[in-house]
Amino acid sequence: MNKIINPDRTTMPKPADFEMLRLSTPEKITLDNGTSAYLIHDKNQEVTRLDLVFDAGTSFQDQKLQASAVNDLLAEGTRHYSSFQIAEILDFHGAYTDYFLTKDTAGITLFGLTKYYDRLLPLMGELIMEAVFPEEELAIYTDRKRQEYQVNIQKVSFLASQAFNKLLFGEKSAYGQIAEAKDFGKLTRNSLLDFYQRRYRDFYVIVSGKVDKTVLQILNRIMGAFPKPTQQPEALNRDFVLPEAKHSLFIEKENALQSALRTGALSIAHLHPDFPGLNLLNTVLGGYFGSRLMSSVREEKGYTYGIFSMLKNYRHASIFGIATEVNARHTSAALQEIKFQMRRLCEEKVGEDELKTVKNYVYGSYLRNFDGAFQLAERYRNSAELKIPFSFYKESLEQMMKLTPDDLLVLAGKYLNPDNMKTLVVGNVSELT
Repeated sequence: MNKIINPDRTTMPKPADFEMLRLSTPEKITLDNGTSAYLIHDKNQEVTRLDLVFDAGTSFQDQKLQASAVNDLLAEGTRHYSSFQIAEILDFHGAYTDYFLTKDTAGITLFGLTKYYDRLLPLMGELIMEAVFPEEELAIYTDRKRQEYQVNIQKVSFLASQAFNKLLFGEKSAYGQIAEAKDFGKLTRNSLLDFYQRRYRDFYVIVSGKVDKTVLQILNRIMGAFPKPTQQPEALNRDFVLPEAKHSLFIEKENALQSALRTGALSIAHLHPDFPGLNLLNTVLGGYFGSRLMSSVREEKGYTYGIFSMLKNYRHASIFGIATEVNARHTSAALQEIKFQMRRLCEEKVGEDELKTVKNYVYGSYLRNFDGAFQLAERYRNSAELKIPFSFYKESLEQMMKLTPDDLLVLAGKYLNPDNMKTLVVGNVSELT
């Protein structure tokens, strides 16, 4: 007979130690034409995810809206299929596609049952090699996007995001370019075809989920048969970053009930030795719901429904930023509170209990973000876009778990001094005092 164990429930158990994040680098194979394919296996899945990734982000376009229009219109007609037929094929086989675009890359993600990949992969090949961008579809697209733009420019949050991007990167830089109303009428079918033919010929593939021999054979037969470009497309003859000289910018939006606030600066890259610490520090400040900014600006002061800070990395630059929308009459007070919380991190050590809470949150987030083949594919795509090793995530987490309050105090002094931040306000700026 088994012995009955009666645990002492009056004493809290000791917290478990952090375990190492177990990450395996995806298996790499090379298709017949030299295209790289990265495989992440999950034998328990009946679904396969396919990512096709191109160096075709907005920083590569030589005309505003060019990159986004090409990516959005890939499925609006090819040499053999209309947009209706493409949608019908995907729907019939229970598959769906997602089109993504960043400053550096663009691409397509396909989710579908593995048993239908013999029919789905040829369609994907058609999209990336034989899209035709019909004139009528382009006209409908530009009209719809122009209307969306006219609606969005009435929102202080949209105006702030655009202006802050220009303020940090520079309007004339590859990363800082922002579309305006006049740009929608400049798109032509020829300009889309030109970008498509230059930027959608060289790519890599990530296959995750159920990756069996049949899928790989079809992948090689379709994607491995495309002709590879004989030479790399020319890079833009522009800098990725040309920051504005101004330190602050205030944009009037008459009768606005809210003000959009942004503050931040160019920051350090993923591979900088201080990045893990700054990432943890960002979480303390505004990287989760229990952060200092949420606790003070939202919970205690009641100035906003939400506020967050972020570290955003691109291939050629990184930024640190804080974003929120507040009641217009609290604009000045909210700015002061944001600066106060940043300065406080520069002058006072983070408490041991608070640091433990933040580490637990970060650790749990990493476990969720790397749970399963599809999540791993997402993370690997991100590391490939930034050209950093996949092992970075594991090493970064281990470093964060070892940081002390003294470490964070030093890092805050280096990277979170509010006097070094650029500030943007969009709204009823006359309320500022």
